[in-house]
Amino acid sequence: MPDTRVERGTCHFVAEIAEGGRPVIALQFFHRTGSILDHAMLSFNLLGGLTLEQAKKLAEGLNEQVSDASVVVSSEHPMFGGESSLASRFS
Repeated sequence: MPDTRVERGTCHFVAEIAEGGRPVIALQFFHRTGSILDHAMLSFNLLGGLTLEQAKKLAEGLNEQVSDASVVVSSEHPMFGGESSLASRFS
């Protein structure tokens, strides 16, 4: 069974307009040295018909309720290596 490593980081949600003019909510991580999350961006495509103003309200609500986000990386993934090897991969 593969080992796993949990990468956790503080984050906040931002509503913005994506390509194609549709609003999305992006999850942005605050930077930490050597974490794979420093280079990650996650966005959520919203249902059609939602306005940017509605997306901003959703993002504000998430920011009030979510303290951090985590990603579990399997040892079978090439980015599983130690912190020093992660830092060199993303430098």
